[in-house]
Amino acid sequence: MQPISVLVVDDHQVFADALQVRLGMEDGLGPISVAYGVADAMLRIQRSPVDVALVDHVMIDGTGVALVRDIAERAPATRVVVVSAAEPVDAVVDALVAGARGWLPKMIDTDHLVRVIRVVHAGEIWLGRALLGEALPRLLARFLSPEPDPLAVLTVREREVLACMVEGLTRAQIAGRLRVSGNTVRAHTQNLTRKLGVHTSLEAVTLALGRGPHDDSP
Repeated sequence: MQPISVLVVDDHQVFADALQVRLGMEDGLGPISVAYGVADAMLRIQRSPVDVALVDHVMIDGTGVALVRDIAERAPATRVVVVSAAEPVDAVVDALVAGARGWLPKMIDTDHLVRVIRVVHAGEIWLGRALLGEALPRLLARFLSPEPDPLAVLTVREREVLACMVEGLTRAQIAGRLRVSGNTVRAHTQNLTRKLGVHTSLEAVTLALGRGPHDDSP
């Protein structure tokens, strides 16, 4: 079988380097690479995809949950496991929803970590029993709750721009109403279409209108 390539993502360089060395001793794992932050991790994954990424929960330039989401979008074949000193249940649920395949404490022994890497690489999900007991009810509540507002991801200003678009205003008219430049309106439009997962302004307007006749504003 092909060795399992692993990327360790942690801004604590001593921990990351030590884990790289230890995992490098395991048969069937390799190469083992290291990234010292979120931005560094994405650059490395885009240049050279890996099978499994071990990601810290909080780093100096971002969060593990945000990185999980980015990896799921840009490198979906990479399995991500969060390895953290803390286990905040809400963050665990957010990470799983974003695409993480597991959450481990940093105190875990390396033999156990290696087993989890193999299990996750095989397509399974791993959580400790106690953590699973806390996270599972929240996961169920999240998935069984009413459909979330698709516009909730937008900032206040982006929602204002979208409201103007729904009215049929041109970019110049939106800029005048909101007292911003045309370039600013263009930037907000690009951001909101990206966040909503659509490709055109028309699709964004259609999505906003599709929220129903009882919505007063986007």
